[in-house]
Amino acid sequence: MTGAKPLKSLPKAHAKELKVVAEPYDYIIAGGGLAGCLLANRLSADGTKKVLLLEAGRSDYDNLFIRMPAGILKLFRSVYDWQFESSGEKGCNGRNIFLQRGKVLGGSSCTNVMLHHRGTAKDYDDWCVPGWAAADVLPWFKASEDDTIGLSSDFHSRGGEWTLSQVRYQNPLSKTFLDIGSKILGANDDFNNWSRPQDGVGRFHVSQHNGERQSGAAAFLSPAKHRKNLTVRTGVMVRRINFDDSKTANSVTYDLLGDDTCTQFTAALKEEGEVLLAAGAIGSPQILMVSGVGDASHLEKHSIPVVADVPSVGENFQDHPAAIVSFRTPVKGVSVTSKLRIFGLTNPFPVLKWLFFKTGMMTSSGCDHGAFVQTAAAQGQPDLQIRFLAAKSLGPDGMTTFTQFRNSRRVEDGYTFQTIASRARSKGCLRLASSNSHVRPIIDVGYLSDSADIVTLREGVKLGRLLGNSDEWGEYKGEEIYPGPTVQTDDEIDEYIRQTLHTANALIGTCKMGTGDDAVVGPDLCVKGVNGVRVVDASIIPVIPGGQTGTPVVMIAERAAAFILDPSLAPQAATIEVAAEVSEAEAVAV
Repeated sequence: MTGAKPLKSLPKAHAKELKVVAEPYDYIIAGGGLAGCLLANRLSADGTKKVLLLEAGRSDYDNLFIRMPAGILKLFRSVYDWQFESSGEKGCNGRNIFLQRGKVLGGSSCTNVMLHHRGTAKDYDDWCVPGWAAADVLPWFKASEDDTIGLSSDFHSRGGEWTLSQVRYQNPLSKTFLDIGSKILGANDDFNNWSRPQDGVGRFHVSQHNGERQSGAAAFLSPAKHRKNLTVRTGVMVRRINFDDSKTANSVTYDLLGDDTCTQFTAALKEEGEVLLAAGAIGSPQILMVSGVGDASHLEKHSIPVVADVPSVGENFQDHPAAIVSFRTPVKGVSVTSKLRIFGLTNPFPVLKWLFFKTGMMTSSGCDHGAFVQTAAAQGQPDLQIRFLAAKSLGPDGMTTFTQFRNSRRVEDGYTFQTIASRARSKGCLRLASSNSHVRPIIDVGYLSDSADIVTLREGVKLGRLLGNSDEWGEYKGEEIYPGPTVQTDDEIDEYIRQTLHTANALIGTCKMGTGDDAVVGPDLCVKGVNGVRVVDASIIPVIPGGQTGTPVVMIAERAAAFILDPSLAPQAATIEVAAEVSEAEAVAV
């Protein structure tokens, strides 16, 4: 259940909702995350469309710890986190894996590490979805972007709301990593430049504006939230989409978190109106299923009337699995984590530097340097991402440092390589535990169900050791703590991975886009079997791209908003000539 605090004044809260649902809407957006915030902005922009945005999380996306990039250390397992867990992952010795998801306007863009990645052109061509090839999506990546670095105009643009920048801080350990890594793996100063391979070592670009996190709420919702035709409700849980006899959506029913009376409110759609699901890879399939859209036999088990038998809802669950290699350095006071502590308390000076100048270590989430690498399991492009952290991990599960640092008074110095299967092939599924949307669904991410992923992570551990043990670390060269000297053989490394695997927070795929029988939505993002419902979020991504998924979600929402408002812009297959240009550029680069 949600565990929300009881509302203080139910009559007042109910009266407010009755005003909200008194008139119909052109668009009801279910989910106020990154995609929902962009949709709310674009669809309400000309003032002619009435838009309702429903978000279960909090409204305070401008909280200090959200705006401050290093504040992420306070956000995991907090009131801003749904704190999901998968259920007994077979590939991880039955462990439940913690899945962090943002529970606030802006969603996980308020709680992630802000890395600004698109993946490669091949990622989108490999989707094999008409109108969503690399040549089709590149203009929509550029539409929202504000490149503050000055990168190639062929792949970047200025003037959008979604800022691309570099972190305003670089730790000495991170600089050393770049020197060592570039000699072994080559250098790359723009992982989003599709004219060349993604491989290499470099600084990762981030979604920050003037040293602050740029969440979807700050970038897209904040400029629009006072529009008279846009209504934003937080602390509300969508219970179901309602359909008429023609299987056309006509309204959305929701209730209030913290309302023990469970009073429900129904917001109606205008004729030709649409419900836009933007609740993410966990929320969107759950809403579809409790509304009667999903696998018929599964819905019947929960006594849910079947509106449309769409068996693929909740299938195709994908994520980036990760494992770490961590070292303790003999040099004291060099790691970011030790610099943040003084006499066992938070060091106020980096915080003051950020507050007054928006510079220094508080502008970093910790993992903004890294690499993309092809291992023995690669299929023509990097299958491994390395995220370098100028800190010793507090535990072998990489999420531990983020969740336990705030409770640690003393932190040892060191450096860590988080190795990620960036194009993981394993797939899982999501199923209902109840017809009540307040009850968390059953999640099986299927980690390591494809043997190629453990090969990638095993090679990543070996590469982390190679990099971490280089003599070029000089005085910083440290002692390996994780996995440690007792883990040497492939079997031992594999067991270490199974016991410590964690998420890199890139959940996608559960409302797969495509044209085949296994698709939930078509290229126009309309849900199969019903009318008036689209899904616009990471859940529609058919195959996980090589890189963090926030910026691809911005592209998806930007494009969807355009063709929702103007159907003539709906996805069309890219012309052979344009698609060939991108493919030729890649071939030449290789």
